[in-house]
Amino acid sequence: MGRVRERQAQLRNEALEARRRLSAGDATQQMMTPATMAAGYEDAIRARWRGGPTVLALLFAQPGSEPIRALDAAGAYFDCRSGDTWDLFFPGYYRADDPDHEEGLGAKRVGSDFAGDWFFSPVDFNYMREQVQSSSGERWKYSGLADLVLVCCWVPSDGEPTIDWASTISGTIAEGPGGRTLTIHEVIERISDDLESGKEDANFGVRRLTAPDDPQVPDRMARDVVVGALSGIAAAFGKGALGI
Repeated sequence: MGRVRERQAQLRNEALEARRRLSAGDATQQMMTPATMAAGYEDAIRARWRGGPTVLALLFAQPGSEPIRALDAAGAYFDCRSGDTWDLFFPGYYRADDPDHEEGLGAKRVGSDFAGDWFFSPVDFNYMREQVQSSSGERWKYSGLADLVLVCCWVPSDGEPTIDWASTISGTIAEGPGGRTLTIHEVIERISDDLESGKEDANFGVRRLTAPDDPQVPDRMARDVVVGALSGIAAAFGKGALGI
C-alpha cells in the first residue's frame, strides 16, 4: 500500500495549496457561482482525504480450474509481484497449519506446490458468493467459471477500509493463453502495473477482461466520482455544510 498512500499524500498537498491560493484573495473567490463553490468544496474534500484508493480483488474459482492450477505452480511469484500494493483473495479457500489433520477430517488439498497446504470449503465459497453478489447490488453474478471481481476501496490511516460496492466490475478469466480475455498471469501483471505506475485506469489495466466489448470505457477512479458528488452536494447545502 506504500505507493498508493504516497499518491494520495501528493493529492492532499495539491489540494491544500489550492485552498491557500483561494484564501490569499484569488479573484475567483469574489464570485461564488455554483461552479466555483463546487470546485472549492472539491479542494476541501481532497485536502481532508485520509485514505488511499486501491482495489479489492476477489477470484471466485473452483478447485481444478486453470487459475487455481496456475496459483499452485506460480503462487510464490504472484505473491511477490503484488507485493504490498494490493491483494488477490480466493473466497472459499483456506490455509491449514496442519494439513494432515485436515485430510484426516476428509478435506482435500488444493495443490501440491504453493497451494499444498490450501483447502477448499464449498460452504464458505457459496457464502462469499452470496455476500458479494448481494452487497454489489448484483452488479456481479457468478458465472460458474473463474470470475475476477474488482471493487474500489479506501484504506484509511486508521480504522477499517471503506468498500465502494457501486464501483464493482468483473469478468471471466481465460482458461489458458490465447483465451478470449486474460489469464491469471496477465491479470496479476496488469493490475500491479496499473497501481504501481499510478495510471488510475477505471478497469485497473484489465479492460480486456472487465469490458471486452467496450474499449472506450473512460479511465477514471471511482474516488474522483465520489469526490465530485460530495462537492456538488455540499455546494447545494451552502458553505457551512462542511464547516469551511
